[in-house]
Amino acid sequence: LLVSSFVAYGFAMYDFKGKTAAFIAVLLLMTVPFEIMMLPLYVMVNDLGLADSYGVIVLPFLAASVTIFFFRQYFTGIPKGLLEAGRVDGVTEFGIFFKVVLPISRPALAAMGILNGMVTWNNFLWPLLVLRSAEKFTLPIGLNTLLTPYGNNYDLLIIGSFFSLLPVLVLFLCFQRFFVAGMTAGALKG
Repeated sequence: LLVSSFVAYGFAMYDFKGKTAAFIAVLLLMTVPFEIMMLPLYVMVNDLGLADSYGVIVLPFLAASVTIFFFRQYFTGIPKGLLEAGRVDGVTEFGIFFKVVLPISRPALAAMGILNGMVTWNNFLWPLLVLRSAEKFTLPIGLNTLLTPYGNNYDLLIIGSFFSLLPVLVLFLCFQRFFVAGMTAGALKG
């Protein structure tokens, strides 16, 4: 969320050379399915020697184009007068982002936190591709190992499915009051 919000803040609040082209590239990246980018990413991960580590699961998803787009739309609704007031008071650009923009953006952060959390927690294909050690498998991969041609362990599968649901449910319950506000925040401009 932090990296995507930094990028979106730059797109929403600053004018720079190539801004439109870069934002169009982000929009075009939204149309490309991850499965198409998976093979080049896999080759890059192997070349860098990062395979079979927890970091390799996180790195490709540090800045998601959908999240950048969502935050940019949200940040364009923030009055620029608030930023100017911060600059007049002598606050640095990072200070404006962390002390003014992020507190206002709590609903958007909560909505994207829930959605990105669900997508990341339930991700199956990428961790299956890059993780090789059984002790590093994520929960969806571990649950899949319970389904075998020789017999299925449905007792453990049902319990594991319940426990895989718990973190996403807790995340939603913690941030549900922000979720609806964040999802509808960019819908109306007034």
